[in-house]
Amino acid sequence: MARTSPSERRAVVATRRRRPTLGVEAIVEVALRLVDTEGVEAVTMRRVAAEFDTGPASLYAYFPHKEALLSAVLTRVLEEIPVPRGDDWQDLLRRHMHTTRDVFARHRDVARLSFGTVPTGEHFVDIAEALLAGLLAGGVPAQVAAWAMDVGALYVAADAFEGYLQGQMFDDGSGRPPEEVGMEFYAGFADAMRALPPSRYPAITGHVDELVSGDGDDRFGFGVDMFIAGIAAQIPR
Repeated sequence: MARTSPSERRAVVATRRRRPTLGVEAIVEVALRLVDTEGVEAVTMRRVAAEFDTGPASLYAYFPHKEALLSAVLTRVLEEIPVPRGDDWQDLLRRHMHTTRDVFARHRDVARLSFGTVPTGEHFVDIAEALLAGLLAGGVPAQVAAWAMDVGALYVAADAFEGYLQGQMFDDGSGRPPEEVGMEFYAGFADAMRALPPSRYPAITGHVDELVSGDGDDRFGFGVDMFIAGIAAQIPR
């Protein structure tokens, strides 16, 4: 049997020391790191287990399946969203929606994990409580406030996920910033719209500049303001 040298043994020991200790928080952090670097699809029990120098069976003592692990990843990301505070319900809701979108944007396509699920965790409940209390204090009817929270969360997640998808679409491998590629794409789209026959498409050809104006932040802000205005219209006078 070949003997290992002292330097090789030290390297093995150092590698073992660098590996995280298996546990719920460590597993979630490793999974989130995979999301941040490669996206949600990269997360598998085998990939995560490899970071701990073990097999996927070891993870099942903490998470019964991958979906449970991804749910924990979403809960972890939501903890980065501060509990909304403020006396003006419109400002409170507006800041919360923008902040949530920013948090999702930091973690590639993690927003997709919020679709079709009900997030859990004490911090999420604290956020929901603060939002609902703020809306009710502003005179928003209870049913309107309850449903508005659901619709608002869906809008934020959908916008964040679409932003990720467009970033992937405009990353053409040339090394150019996706934003630059995207601007070229929409410039070509505008030219195509202007080339349509005005007799058949008078509304489109006459308002191409308006159709392609604004960036993603501008359009998201417009949607938030329109959403808030719709809620305000439900408050009895």
